[in-house]
Amino acid sequence: MRDRQVRATTIAPHGTTLRRTNFDERHRAARDAVLTSQRGRLLEAMVECVEAKGYHTTTLTDIVARARVSRTTFYEHFSNKEHCFVEAVRTGSDIIATRIVDELAQLPTNAGAHERIESIVVTFCETVAAEPDFARLMLVEAFKVDQESVALRDLSVDRFADLYRAFYAQARETDPSLPVIADALFALIPDAIGERTRRVIVAEGAHRVPELAPLFVEFVIAVLGLPAQA
Repeated sequence: MRDRQVRATTIAPHGTTLRRTNFDERHRAARDAVLTSQRGRLLEAMVECVEAKGYHTTTLTDIVARARVSRTTFYEHFSNKEHCFVEAVRTGSDIIATRIVDELAQLPTNAGAHERIESIVVTFCETVAAEPDFARLMLVEAFKVDQESVALRDLSVDRFADLYRAFYAQARETDPSLPVIADALFALIPDAIGERTRRVIVAEGAHRVPELAPLFVEFVIAVLGLPAQA
């Protein structure tokens, strides 16, 4: 797969700069943990083939040739092409989730809701740019294949809603005047971000997604009604 430059600096909406030391090393570690095995090479081959020629015209021969393994090895891991595709969607989701957890762990223990939300959004945007083929598979191609891959994509989105809900609860502990927000509203936030990300990937490319991070952070803060940072 093509070389990737993972940017470790992003401009935040309030004008400060979020800097993460060793961001790219943590990203490489997260992807290598799942993609260096034979199974991982097959998953990566599936992603690359779909990016190059589309799911429906991708053949098993294409996948095993790109992964440099035999058909026997393929069937040791996957029952068919559809199964491999679904697992590739799952893997992309897991890489994003792992990266978000990794970057949240870099924050001070007393970090507030603003900092945690910013970390989630920035990490998502940077990971999309660093993994353009996986991102396109999850946000664009999954809808063209089957319901199982769509369900996995939706599960990934729901993870974001859970995080926003938890960090908003943290903010309400500090400021009880903040209103109670319906669960459905939390769910709408990642839906909106995911759809805008999809449109940018299709129209301009995944490399443009990190430019949206300040807007996305501002959007989340506004929807949740969190007070502006000093």
